[in-house]
Amino acid sequence: MKPFAPKFDALLTVLIWGALVAAAILWRPLLPIDETRYITVAWEMWQSGNFWVPTLNGELYSHKPPFYFWLMNIGWAVFGVSETWARLVAPLFGLATLALTAKLAHALWPETSETLRAKRAAMAPLMLLSGLYWTIFSTMTMFDLIVTFAALVAILGTVKAWTGFATGNGFWAGVLLAGVGIGIGGLAKGPAILVHTLPLALAAPLWGPVFIERQTHALMKPSWGKWYGGVLASVLLGVAITLAWAIPAAWIGGEEYRNAIFIKQSADRMVKSFAHRRPFYWFALVVPLMVLPWTVWPRLWQGGRSIEGHQTGLREFWAGRVWTNGGMRILLIWSGASFLIFSAISGKQPHYLLPIFPALALFAAYLLSPKNAPIQTPSRGHRVPVMALGVLGLILLTGLVAAEQIVPLLGKPVPDWADAAEPLWLVPIILLAFISAAFKTSGTEAEVRLITSLTAALIVMLHLTAAPAFSKAYDLEPAAQRIKVWQDQGRNVAYVGKYHGEFQFLGRLTQPVVSLETMEEGRTWAQANPGGVVVATLSENEIPSSPLPIARQPYRGKVLVMWEASGF
Repeated sequence: MKPFAPKFDALLTVLIWGALVAAAILWRPLLPIDETRYITVAWEMWQSGNFWVPTLNGELYSHKPPFYFWLMNIGWAVFGVSETWARLVAPLFGLATLALTAKLAHALWPETSETLRAKRAAMAPLMLLSGLYWTIFSTMTMFDLIVTFAALVAILGTVKAWTGFATGNGFWAGVLLAGVGIGIGGLAKGPAILVHTLPLALAAPLWGPVFIERQTHALMKPSWGKWYGGVLASVLLGVAITLAWAIPAAWIGGEEYRNAIFIKQSADRMVKSFAHRRPFYWFALVVPLMVLPWTVWPRLWQGGRSIEGHQTGLREFWAGRVWTNGGMRILLIWSGASFLIFSAISGKQPHYLLPIFPALALFAAYLLSPKNAPIQTPSRGHRVPVMALGVLGLILLTGLVAAEQIVPLLGKPVPDWADAAEPLWLVPIILLAFISAAFKTSGTEAEVRLITSLTAALIVMLHLTAAPAFSKAYDLEPAAQRIKVWQDQGRNVAYVGKYHGEFQFLGRLTQPVVSLETMEEGRTWAQANPGGVVVATLSENEIPSSPLPIARQPYRGKVLVMWEASGF
């Protein structure tokens, strides 16, 4: 195999992406409550024909804009209603994000050779795809991959706008592209897209003159008014794209929906964001874990201290390879601003940072491909990360095999799904990881391919391992089909507890499920609806001894129980 083969790397990236997505769709059910909720909103949009105002269980759903739901419905209109299409939408945006990451690798370093840029464009998508968190999350039915795609469109537009600003050709085309990216992000998840895109545009004086220098006269008197006018134009275009949905939706949805999308949601997000739930440094602790196994790769750290093939100190590295390079300044400002802003907000979730992961992958690809690097010889530079994957697999294998002995030591009961897992699927990947550590590869690019392939293989084997446990603890389709039969018979169904629409799509329900808060409300409802069915999720010790349930199944560490209303 050639040390550098861009077409092979592109094909390998697509094949690994396909394997990860196929494993998730084949062996993992839709996970409550988020995945089932979002696909339910799309299903109700399909049923009602109302594509402006989303609903959940028949009630207004104002928590997310409708772009994701539109895409699910467009696919259903073409291919027919299916779970597969709905689950493909977000991963397809992940695949597009990998392509944009490669495109950015070409755009960020215009001063380098085409060969060097192509090398970075090959490595960065592979490294992005195989960071453990991205590898798992990129197959989820969630909004954040769409936001990540939108952020990269906007950042690519910003880079193109500066190139046009510096050369006098293409400025407004870049502004337009940035605005479209902001608009897609706004339609996908609201104004959070600006956190990932606006700081870079505003900080152009810090990176622009280093990235592509203007003529001397222009540098003495830069036309910053034009630049910031373009930034404002891109933001206004993005806002206009979002408002093109929001204004008609507010009118169609009425006062309640209007207040929800323009006032209540913003206020609620502010309250939740500043609830001091996690400390400022929390992201600094979790990000290194999220991008394993790359954080334990010695070659990456050694590359970070290399200038023209020679090892240097941290100060020399920073001054010689990072801050003096315009592309690296872009990556630092892009990722650093988002990281600091989300760190300052107390309401933290790991997926908030997904849009900075392409920047981290591009940063790593740059460090691994210095100019005038020495000719590489076969080595075992991949040994530490692949052994780390083997150890991780061994820990998971041991934990599942000895769950009954280990879990009680932690003061918790053994999960009821633990005995259903099939941990022997992990054995081949553990052996492969340790065996591959003993062999040499041809150089950095080959090591990236090997580490990426082993990471993906581990995740595929984890899906096979967990498939029976997923089916036992999270698959709600059998319960949803029961509810469908009852509703078709004209029987009302009530759910006691917080209902998130878990059954609507899985059962293809056409009627809402009655949502009740307490068991007492359930008894009152049962008396008024003796022909109905009551459903609740309870701990084992909360299930009443009578009446006997007509159905029950394990669900998220508890039990999903169903009773005839006549005897409840």
